[in-house]
Amino acid sequence: MSFRFNLKKACFAAGAVMTLASLYLVYTVGGLASSEIVFAKPPAFVAQYVSDKYGATATSTNDTGAQNDATGNLTKDYFNEAALVRNIIVNGESPDELIRGFTSPDKATRVKMAAAFGEVNIQLSHDENSHFDQRRDEFWKKVKGHESAMQNALFEALIVSAQEQTRTYIPYTLAWWMQDDKSKTVNMLAWAAKHHNATWVRQFSLYYVAQFGGDENLATEVIAHSTHDPVFRVRAHALSQRYRRLKEMIFGKAE
Repeated sequence: MSFRFNLKKACFAAGAVMTLASLYLVYTVGGLASSEIVFAKPPAFVAQYVSDKYGATATSTNDTGAQNDATGNLTKDYFNEAALVRNIIVNGESPDELIRGFTSPDKATRVKMAAAFGEVNIQLSHDENSHFDQRRDEFWKKVKGHESAMQNALFEALIVSAQEQTRTYIPYTLAWWMQDDKSKTVNMLAWAAKHHNATWVRQFSLYYVAQFGGDENLATEVIAHSTHDPVFRVRAHALSQRYRRLKEMIFGKAE
């Protein structure tokens, strides 16, 4: 009698858990709890770097939190800059002009160079005939000492792309190239996961912060926010990250 009673309770509990899980999936993956993407004030360290390096008179990324505050199409019209980046990386040309662009006191110049850099990098990374791994190492030797300025310019361009509502592949470059100050990259991509209008940017940023960022509190925050993303594939990825973390808690991380 006791055994049957315990079995009934176990079945009831299992059914309740399955019902709650189903309701949660409908609530999240189904988009019933989704919310719109709203541009918000970016991390303060971006503008602070500009002020420290170039002085108070240097133009910097708008930090008021307003969308569409950027002037022109800085993250769209960079054909000449992209050609320059490609020639430097592929043909081994001098990076002097690229460095001048990344370290210019003028925001527009920095942002256009960074936007082009991000675009060319992901193209070459997926071109098997570009011999990119070897050329990438050679490139970084030539620009040694300028990594911080380049990283911050990429941050600025990412922010401007959100203001201009432009899709960009800058997060890819920040994640796999810019490791000198990883904590800044992780915080910048956490911001992008929550506030960038481009779906690819949010999903990739979520993936990197959750799986490679190394900040558990920030990862938890980003996953929770992305669970309410208006786009299904981002919500689904957030749930897959929750499941992965649960498995790692129970069984440990895979070798």
